[in-house]
Amino acid sequence: MSNFEYLFSPTKIGSMEVRNRIFVSPHGILGPKPSSDEQIAYFVARAKGGAAVLGIALGIVVPADEFRAFLHPLYDREYVPKFARLIDAIHKAGAKAIAQTVWLTGSPGSPQPSGEVPQTLWTENQARTMTVDEIQELVEMHATAAANAMEAGADGVDLPMAGGAGLQCFASPLYNKRTDAYGGSMEKRLKAIFEIVNAIRKRCGRDFVIGFQVNADESILGGPGLEEGVKMCKMLADTGEIDYLRIGARGQKPQTTYFHYPPSYLPMGTNLYASAAVREVVDNVTIICGGRINTAEFAEQALAEGKCDLISVARPVIADPEWPNKSRRGETEEIRACIGDVEGCFLRSCHMQPVGCTVNPEVSHEHEPPLGPAAKKKKVVIAGGGVAGMEAAMIASQRGHDVTLIEKSDVLGGHVHMEAQLPGLSDRSDIIRWLLLQLNKLNVDIRLSTEATPEFIESLNPDAVVVATGANYSRLGITPYQLYSIPGADAEYVLTPEDVVLSKKPVGQRVVIYDTTGYEVGPGLAEMLADQGKEVTVVSIDSKMGRTLVHLGIDILIAMRVLPKAEFIPNCAITGIDDHTVNLLNQYTFLPSTIDNVDTVILVTSKPPVEALYHSLIGKVPELHLIGDARESRANIFGIDDAIKDGKRVGVLL
Repeated sequence: MSNFEYLFSPTKIGSMEVRNRIFVSPHGILGPKPSSDEQIAYFVARAKGGAAVLGIALGIVVPADEFRAFLHPLYDREYVPKFARLIDAIHKAGAKAIAQTVWLTGSPGSPQPSGEVPQTLWTENQARTMTVDEIQELVEMHATAAANAMEAGADGVDLPMAGGAGLQCFASPLYNKRTDAYGGSMEKRLKAIFEIVNAIRKRCGRDFVIGFQVNADESILGGPGLEEGVKMCKMLADTGEIDYLRIGARGQKPQTTYFHYPPSYLPMGTNLYASAAVREVVDNVTIICGGRINTAEFAEQALAEGKCDLISVARPVIADPEWPNKSRRGETEEIRACIGDVEGCFLRSCHMQPVGCTVNPEVSHEHEPPLGPAAKKKKVVIAGGGVAGMEAAMIASQRGHDVTLIEKSDVLGGHVHMEAQLPGLSDRSDIIRWLLLQLNKLNVDIRLSTEATPEFIESLNPDAVVVATGANYSRLGITPYQLYSIPGADAEYVLTPEDVVLSKKPVGQRVVIYDTTGYEVGPGLAEMLADQGKEVTVVSIDSKMGRTLVHLGIDILIAMRVLPKAEFIPNCAITGIDDHTVNLLNQYTFLPSTIDNVDTVILVTSKPPVEALYHSLIGKVPELHLIGDARESRANIFGIDDAIKDGKRVGVLL
């Protein structure tokens, strides 16, 4: 058993008793229809996993907000029986259920608190200012949604005053430019919110839990800082009508999205400074805080230090629904850890795909029957020990096959191992750690420093071969924009990321990195080498670093980290490398330029698959599969996610 005295102690939120201090912040799997069997199975897995409270995201209060199929229409009483199925299933699995009731400004035809400024990330619409009568209608709509949630069996509601939701646009002076009774002073800006709370209490009674997600520090946006945020929290608590405050910080606009979904570049507990400040002056409501609280050890410390009363998590239990139970039992090494890259969860939802997880391909598939044993035991040889090969080896072995995993290098993990060496990406090593732990428990035959030649594989007499040999960055500098080798790319001072990170080839003082991927490797190399004292210039075909990360706001975070340390030349292609001079061509002006006296050039361009082994084995083994980057190279944000899913896919097929 664990020694997490605080984390697993029971407590109360208002009148609601909860079994521990783990509050799963409102979210959902998005893809299927609301309250579908898929959604129910998803939430039941997290309830059985040991969390105390599950927040169910996006229960909308205004019909005009229904522009996405996955939203829960809590404004509609006819939806109550469907929602009740979800709530009842969560309760039977042992957890409490809190419905997020949200008003999304910016819906087509929907007015907003103040028409003077754009108030949403959801659309580019900038609607007119609400009338007072419309505010009163909104108050009643919130009360109706809460009453419908209560009728469905929900234990309470969570109202977001953060993340770009409508109530934040009333509360924040950044957005609220009204000059009537609903704008101006803090008390006036909160007037509509106080009216909503009173209306919910009138409809739902005192035992129904009411909580708020609050942005306690908007200073990064040029708005009010922590001091004002703390005052706002105290004003809310002093009403005596709310039960908890769920504290966040820094808001959600394009330049600060990364704080709302903190990636691995940010430290753990990014919002605890704000919750600790609120806790010092607010003692009559429960204080909840999240923001990269990824481990039970860190959560226990935050609780022990009194920085909050409960911790709020989402991504850790997306990655491993059993995170609470495993932590309680002291089995933290068994946790399939969140790596904080936000690609499988939040980014897939931005692309209107069902929420997944980079490290866990089971997410959104909880409704499917568990894998059973294979119909026939096979001798399986897997060539390539990247994460696709490791996942395939694990699934195949779990199904009863005799598995041999061959890796040419002396470590497993492939490009994930390489990326984990770069600044801000060390959490990715947890993928490899967990998969290796499972492979060792399954007694998979792992052969490192072994080249998987066709002759060697045939000598093992396999029934099936899986080729997972991955992909390597091009030594020619070929890109989708330049379908030819860069002249001079064969010079000995021209390297690839693998040369620098894995082979540890020496890098000179003046470095040019040519990055056409828009991913994290190019900027990561720039930061790493700049920290070593190198003079680094990043040349990109794009106008900004991290093009593929723009939905997450990580592109801005990367720029903030790298630009003070390295020069950035955008919108340029390298047209040649000659005698330590790099020739450039601007893609818009078509003007040439040069960078002289370059010691090292690093090409972060295309990643051609390593596929020769696959072609040499066709017709020579009984069963042959190609997976991961060897099947389809991905030098982008979804690379790890897709590779692991591909590994599972073939593990099921064997």
